[in-house]
Amino acid sequence: MRQNQYMNTTVRSAFKRIDTEYRQPAGWGGPAAPAALMTPGYLSPPTVFSANRAFDKLILLCIVALVSGVVGYLAVPAGVAFGCMVVAFGLVLVGWFRMRWAKVIAPAYSVLEGVALGSISASYASIGHGIVPTAIVFTAAVFVAALVLYRTGLVRVTPRMMSLAFMGALGLVAVGLLSLIGLSVPGLNSFGNAGLIFGIMALAIAVLNLFTDFEYVTRSEAMGISADAEWSAAFAMMTALVLVYISMLLILGSAYGGGGRRR
Repeated sequence: MRQNQYMNTTVRSAFKRIDTEYRQPAGWGGPAAPAALMTPGYLSPPTVFSANRAFDKLILLCIVALVSGVVGYLAVPAGVAFGCMVVAFGLVLVGWFRMRWAKVIAPAYSVLEGVALGSISASYASIGHGIVPTAIVFTAAVFVAALVLYRTGLVRVTPRMMSLAFMGALGLVAVGLLSLIGLSVPGLNSFGNAGLIFGIMALAIAVLNLFTDFEYVTRSEAMGISADAEWSAAFAMMTALVLVYISMLLILGSAYGGGGRRR
């Protein structure tokens, strides 16, 4: 009982923060608006959040990442890719605490992460079996399947699911930090059974975060918050997609890599 109360409080706090960050100015378009503000020729009311525009922004971020990925695949060495991934990881952390900066952070993240993943994909491509194109197709399929399951109501986002997604994301952040400081994490730096298990766990966390991101989009539109939040929603979905792709690379690499280590 206490656990359920805690999870409900956590969810309410999360969306209260969204409302606080992107709340529309009082009186815009409502019955309490001052008469002077409602006269023609005065300032137009701000645009409210639109789910369709949030997904349009996600598509734009994906295109930016794909173009950057081609550059990373063809010309970026591993050392530069690692640096790009470190900076991109830092942008994710900044985005958690400064949601209003997403309009700038999200495109920068897509460029950096695209370059890094392109270089990493080149290493996986050396294994053969069409791992990279298969991972791209599977990533798109996972996103579409998750969206269909959410839109049809077959999957309902509950406070428990949100808490699991949040805790899983924190766990992956901790793993990422350990990896960045040079500590070896079982499954993250190797193929074989450990890599397969880690990849499946990361994929499950990524899918949970996609569901919560879809809920964020739906609630934000219902709350009528500022359109600026569309970038924050697109950024959140983009980070989940990146995790899906990395998980797919690790799963496929473990299935075909025979226990070898990545370059």
